[in-house]
Amino acid sequence: DISYIKNTPKREVGVKIHSGRNRIVRRIFEHLGYDVVKLDRVVFAGLTKKDLPRGHWRPLTTQEVINLQMIK
Repeated sequence: DISYIKNTPKREVGVKIHSGRNRIVRRIFEHLGYDVVKLDRVVFAGLTKKDLPRGHWRPLTTQEVINLQMIK
């Protein structure tokens, strides 16, 4: 899915992919003639950085650890 991000300049878009390959997104946009300045992964393996300030971290919950251990 591709959409504009609310309350941001129209030069920023949101792209939802199911495989975790940022370089694919970069290559597609560059092939279409767009300069890709930054890619920002906001969700990975069910983990989100929502409400987490840049440069900060938080301990994983027990359930998050279990979910990550199931990925192989």
